[in-house]
Amino acid sequence: MIPPANAPSLPDDADDLRAFGYTPQLRRSLGAFSSFAVAFSLISVFTGVFANFGHGLRQVGGAVVWSWLAVLGGQFLLVLVLAELSTRIPLSGYGYQWSSRLVNPHYGFTVGWLLTLQFVTGFPGVCATLAAQLGSWLGGTWAEPRAFTALSLAVIAVVTLVQLRGIRFAALVNNAGVWTELVGVAALSLVLIAFALLRDGSPALLVDSRNAATGHPAGLGAWALSLLLGAWCLTGFEAAADLAEETRQPRRIVPRAMLLSLLGAGIAGFLLLAGAVGCLRDLPAAQAADNPWLWLLHRTLGPAWTTVVLVVVGVSIFACALASMAATSRLLFALGRDRMLPASGWLAYVAPGARTPRNAILLLWAASSVVIVVLPTLEVITQISAVAGYLGYAGILVAALRAPPATGGDRGTFSLGRFRGVLAAAALVWVLGVVAALTVPPTEIPGIRTRHLPALSTGVAITVGAAIYLGLIRGRLQRGEAGPPALKPGRGDSSPGGNG
Repeated sequence: MIPPANAPSLPDDADDLRAFGYTPQLRRSLGAFSSFAVAFSLISVFTGVFANFGHGLRQVGGAVVWSWLAVLGGQFLLVLVLAELSTRIPLSGYGYQWSSRLVNPHYGFTVGWLLTLQFVTGFPGVCATLAAQLGSWLGGTWAEPRAFTALSLAVIAVVTLVQLRGIRFAALVNNAGVWTELVGVAALSLVLIAFALLRDGSPALLVDSRNAATGHPAGLGAWALSLLLGAWCLTGFEAAADLAEETRQPRRIVPRAMLLSLLGAGIAGFLLLAGAVGCLRDLPAAQAADNPWLWLLHRTLGPAWTTVVLVVVGVSIFACALASMAATSRLLFALGRDRMLPASGWLAYVAPGARTPRNAILLLWAASSVVIVVLPTLEVITQISAVAGYLGYAGILVAALRAPPATGGDRGTFSLGRFRGVLAAAALVWVLGVVAALTVPPTEIPGIRTRHLPALSTGVAITVGAAIYLGLIRGRLQRGEAGPPALKPGRGDSSPGGNG
């Protein structure tokens, strides 16, 4: 399914973009590794495990490793479908563009808004994860809620400054972070597995699904909530598609980057979790710890090596934040370019020197700062991001089920052929199941009366999007003032388009 090295030549990147109706504006400087690095760092095994390992461990104990594998299997179905769409419509805005061109721009706005919610909460969630680590590391008053907020805002500001320098500089920093994470995850996994084997770790812990609240094997609701660990972490591979207009030969490079990043991160995360669970000696004590991940590292590696690990984790999380802001700002830029948001002209501005969507980056900085101040806990932020993201995935999959078959112009690129419909339907069942798993079971949050806050908060955000659509975007679309431009004639391939 991955195109061979001698695949037929593809259109010139700039001409390909013009055929979709757009003038090249962004700097096309990302190669194969940088595209992979953006996707891999946005998945970020270290970020996901550090943020939600305790949540998963408390829900289903050591059996959380199998919850992770279940998510990986479902996400592999999803990435196959998204990889095919990325090679047929290689544009910034990814799911928004795909849905608009395969169905219509009214539908595309809905999908685009859901994906925006995913990243606008996901990016500050990543920054908050790094801030939580810094606060724990510094100790004292830095671990208090007020300091946590200040540290989160500071991380958001630093990432914003790096992004404003341009994609080339951001990619260099991100590439260094990815190499750090690749080496760090491999080394830590091997060390934890070795400790588990040398200290006679019990394989029974891998099937011990004891719930922290009940002390009994996890029920269906606990298993559903445990999916958050993998469901929040094993996303973001689509960032490679969102940066397609800044990638050389995106039709070849982007689908490969998406597939390899998910599989690499999924396998690495499983080994890391298996090693961690194998090192546990007292599951109830680990579940009761304020931060089970740090508790485990301190007991297994000692303070000195734990500090080394935390430095590596911090670099990895920072790279994840960079990739997240890059993907989100390009989505906002794409929506602004097509006049699909308020203040679209301002959002679509590209700084001449850096050739980066400066105003979209600044808006994301402001919105993310508000999310940090308003939402109560890191778990709530990540759950809202996951719910909105999987609803967006569902919207993309519905559009994929309507896509016409790929023909001549798509030769040499990634294609599912006649299996696309079956895979898209299976992936749709999976993502809707994840949405139910994250919203139906009640979530207990200290100090919060509402037991379904992630679902309620996501619903409020969707309502805001509906108001924007009804009050502004629908009229623009009806007057032909918004939406993706039609394909230019003579393009010579079958990539869908022209419905906008």
